[in-house]
Amino acid sequence: MCKIYGYVRVSTIQQKVERQINNIIGFNGDAIIISEKQSGKDIDNRAEFKKLLNKVKSGDTIIFDEVSRMSRNADEGFSLYMELMSKGISLVFLKERHIDTDEYKRRTQKHIEKVSSSNKKMDNLINGILELVAEFEQENLKDNIRLAFEQAEHERQFLIKRVTEGKATSSKKQGRPEGSCNIKTDKVEHIKQTIKDLSKDFDGKYSDAKILREYLHNTSKGTYYKYKKELKEE
Repeated sequence: MCKIYGYVRVSTIQQKVERQINNIIGFNGDAIIISEKQSGKDIDNRAEFKKLLNKVKSGDTIIFDEVSRMSRNADEGFSLYMELMSKGISLVFLKERHIDTDEYKRRTQKHIEKVSSSNKKMDNLINGILELVAEFEQENLKDNIRLAFEQAEHERQFLIKRVTEGKATSSKKQGRPEGSCNIKTDKVEHIKQTIKDLSKDFDGKYSDAKILREYLHNTSKGTYYKYKKELKEE
């Protein structure tokens, strides 16, 4: 019988897993919860997750609250995603449903009717274009998966930097130049860098709506457009 697992993870013993568990059980009450308190940087250091990977088989499903719970290492996460999917294991990400394995398969396995008429040259041209479009969509889907794991890795780097530097202190406030109206925090820099990397108005290829929905879902529209405007003025 196929099994459904819910994997939850926090990085420290002080953090709680209840929110993740509630989200997963709310999505599927039959999920078998696997809980772990360990950093998401390297899968090799996560004993419970490794046990889960060794027991899952074709037809099973693993539910995560979000991509970062699976991995905060972009290369490792993307590679594992493709490996598990190739083995027939379904992956569900409650906060990033656009990269669920079922969604990936649905969009890449769409049947394209080949054109067949009396004009063979034209048929070959049109069918060749259709094949290229299908290949482009498949590569675009892979890019979306990789970007999701890259975003998780960037968030990890941001969190490490924040912990290392500590929260803003009164001494820092005292050292702030008078008249400064554009104080840049780590979080602001993270949002701005994401906009620069992904927005088609800069170095990326995505619309503002897609970025807000899939990569900066905790950022308000007002904040997003404020920082985007600042980037254009820099």
